[in-house]
Amino acid sequence: MRKSFSDLLYQYRIFFIPFLILIMFGLGLIMMFSKTDLFLWINNHHNSFFDEFFKLMTFLGDGITTVLVVLLLLFVKYRYAVFTAIAYAYSSLIVQILKRIFHAPRPIKYFEDISPIRTIEGYPIHQWNSFPSGHTASVFTLAVVLTFILKDKKYHWLILPMAALTAFSRVYLAQHFMEDIVAGAVLAVILTFQLMYVLGNTKWFNSSKLDGRLFGKA
Repeated sequence: MRKSFSDLLYQYRIFFIPFLILIMFGLGLIMMFSKTDLFLWINNHHNSFFDEFFKLMTFLGDGITTVLVVLLLLFVKYRYAVFTAIAYAYSSLIVQILKRIFHAPRPIKYFEDISPIRTIEGYPIHQWNSFPSGHTASVFTLAVVLTFILKDKKYHWLILPMAALTAFSRVYLAQHFMEDIVAGAVLAVILTFQLMYVLGNTKWFNSSKLDGRLFGKA
């Protein structure tokens, strides 16, 4: 029986409802505070512990992390690896196109003639293509994928907070504005659920051939 898109969202409501609450919170901050005030407030609240913590967290949104996840999933089930790879490629392509269209300045460039901002010594800072956040899109794509893969729902409560902290790391590390990470998260979740819906209703994706794994049967 073909599943509707609304049925799919209801099935994964344990992820989707908290995600909507998180996005509403982010949008509320964007509406209540100016782009500059919100960024500068975050930028002015640093300490050495969080410097190191968010430098580590941001790697969850790195493309290399997703590639490693895909490789590991080949040993679990081909279907999971294929879905992760396609989802990452799909969301990344859309995000990279939008980055080039908007060509928005990142904080270091935006504040160049306005106010000095704090950056972490030795951490590379980019100047352009701020909107939307690619790291945020990557980690939220991965979050939806893991929600699909992990059948035991007791682990699901960890997924969204980890993705949210990774997204926030991009603002903390002076790489993005709040609007960039909200847009990246929304795009990733919409695109990945859309892909899940399309693939889930194809014979190819549900084929027994994708039930296999490297070095054995799933």
